[in-house]
Amino acid sequence: MMELEALQEIHSQVSGLGAQIVVLTPELERYTRALHNKLNLTYEILTDLHLKTAEQFRLVFVLPDYLRDLYKSFGKTLDRFHDEREYRLPMPARYVIDKEGIIRAADVNADYTIRPEPSEIVRQLRALTIRLGRTGDSIRGGKQGGECHANTSR
Repeated sequence: MMELEALQEIHSQVSGLGAQIVVLTPELERYTRALHNKLNLTYEILTDLHLKTAEQFRLVFVLPDYLRDLYKSFGKTLDRFHDEREYRLPMPARYVIDKEGIIRAADVNADYTIRPEPSEIVRQLRALTIRLGRTGDSIRGGKQGGECHANTSR
């Protein structure tokens, strides 16, 4: 949740640069919708059902047995929240993608506890608009192809 709240804090700056924040998560819509409302988020949270998009980006890993047991001990079963029986999760990733669909910046770390500061997204977007010699019209939004993507596994 902290990740989503941090992204909300930079949302107006991102929008001001002509970009959008789009979050893609394996959690089913019935769970993300409630979270979206609870946190009063102004950006989209989309569901990557069965990790199809994460697979295309080669971001999927299988939880080791000791973590499966830990999840189960907390009552967190991925089949309930993700419709994923194999205990697979995506690595957290962020992308800045331009209107032509070219990835201009990417951050992926196998260690889910290491994530870039949200201010880094704003810095990357500013650099992109300067590099392309335009204002915010150089950046597009949408699903995994959106200009800012945070993959959050809660």
